[in-house]
Amino acid sequence: MDGVAFAVNNEIHVSANYLGHYYSGDVRMEFTGVLYHEMARIWQWNGNGQAPEGLAAGIADFVRLKANYIPSHWGPPGQDSRWDHGYDVKARFLDYCNSLRNGFVAELNKKMRTGSSDKYFVDLLGKTVDQLWSDYKAKYNGN
Repeated sequence: MDGVAFAVNNEIHVSANYLGHYYSGDVRMEFTGVLYHEMARIWQWNGNGQAPEGLAAGIADFVRLKANYIPSHWGPPGQDSRWDHGYDVKARFLDYCNSLRNGFVAELNKKMRTGSSDKYFVDLLGKTVDQLWSDYKAKYNGN
């Protein structure tokens, strides 16, 4: 199996090769974090297939972040040049958005039940995703 894990048909498949040979940290913590991510993928909405994969993965990693199963290789908040780069970047950006409106990520997921639109950020937070990214970067001194 390529990759770390995937969820399909309400089943989670985890790579034993990844955990046994490639991962060098706390395997129990990593395995649990992977399960949080993949379980979120099973339960979350995906806009009837219209939602960008990066957003769906970001929501799943937000769940992992909030459960405090943060991989050691994740960078600090404020890194990267785009909000939709990297698992950690998306999770931390969504966490920032959630700090602006408690329950934002849950509301975003709810809106994604029937479709997907960048307008959801404006609907819920009053700013475009690009404006929110600029604010986020400014908060962390443009890291």
